[in-house]
Amino acid sequence: MKSLKVLLLVLAYALICSNAYAEEKQYFQNRIDKLENRVEELESEKSRNSSSTQFSRGLSSSSSTATGVSRTFNPAISVNGLLLGTYTDQGRDDSSREVKTGMKIQEVELRFTANIDSYLHGDLTIAFEGDEVEIEEIIASLLATNNLSFRIGKFFTPFGKHNQLHTHAFPFIDAPLINEEILGEEGINEVGVGAALLLPTPWFSEIDLLMLEGENDLFNGPLNDDFLYMIHLKNLVELTDELTAELGGSFAYGRNDLVNGAYNSTKLFGADLTFKWKPSGRELYRTLIWQTEFIQSSRDVDKKGFYSLVQYQFARRWWAQGRYDFFTIPRDTVGGGGEVAQDKNRYAALVAFAPSEFSALRLQYNFLDQSAAENEHQVLLQLNFTFGSHPAHKY
Repeated sequence: MKSLKVLLLVLAYALICSNAYAEEKQYFQNRIDKLENRVEELESEKSRNSSSTQFSRGLSSSSSTATGVSRTFNPAISVNGLLLGTYTDQGRDDSSREVKTGMKIQEVELRFTANIDSYLHGDLTIAFEGDEVEIEEIIASLLATNNLSFRIGKFFTPFGKHNQLHTHAFPFIDAPLINEEILGEEGINEVGVGAALLLPTPWFSEIDLLMLEGENDLFNGPLNDDFLYMIHLKNLVELTDELTAELGGSFAYGRNDLVNGAYNSTKLFGADLTFKWKPSGRELYRTLIWQTEFIQSSRDVDKKGFYSLVQYQFARRWWAQGRYDFFTIPRDTVGGGGEVAQDKNRYAALVAFAPSEFSALRLQYNFLDQSAAENEHQVLLQLNFTFGSHPAHKY
């Protein structure tokens, strides 16, 4: 009898536990079902809003003011100022010289950048230099796919490395000789359209194809359809975790009308190589950059040259730099004597104090050795500052 009572008690206890387990299991199952439904709702909501938030990630869809005007696509605005003091031991009585002793506002840039809509991004740069005001760049760009992008407007073309830079982003206070002598003071800054394609390679490889108006000293064909055509190839390879190498090549072709009336064409060839070392360990403020660029122009006379520069960051706010420039016109085609018409060598040293990415004080010394004029010593002191929201520079 006792054994029967014990058996009944055990069965009753098992039944109670079974019911409790079933109720607990159902409770947790209901919780799981609710969480799954909530996740599906959030994913659905994210999918519906993805197209409208492509260019405004992190911004609320209700980011409007009391007036009802959305600030989501308002432009980021920045101002850059370059103040320059110069000393040269030549041309004290020549006020028309480009480089002369004195102080001046080298340049002021006003920049606007914003997403136009879900498809287009816009950039506008207005440059003030002396009494001149110029639209330096106005660009509408489209990222068509992950590998293909387009741009239209006026911009610094990707011919080589240095031509793409704004003045305040120059590695040195002045441009290399080959850029000044071959591409001109303003560089190749043209109205046109371009397409950039990322190539399917194991490393970063990008090709730029451009058709430009061609209104400059190098490309000034007399016909309306005399365009400037340009191609640029850029390759970037990570050699190690601390060292990268960039190799680029450029070619440009367009017609021109020479002074003597002969109809001819201009060809530009360019090549550039850059190594950048940035330690990944504790040496956070150490950077070493070596960059070399070659440009050759074929028009009425051949012109060519190169520069090679080294930049070394040896402390958090300090840089030391050196550059060698060479430019030559190999032969005097007008005289026909086969003699060297012009030869220039320039040696530059620079030290920079850069408290942040928004300001830098730079002191530079130049020695210009030229066959067609007197040798020249120059000292330049520049204050470079930016305020406002500005995008990253091209380097």
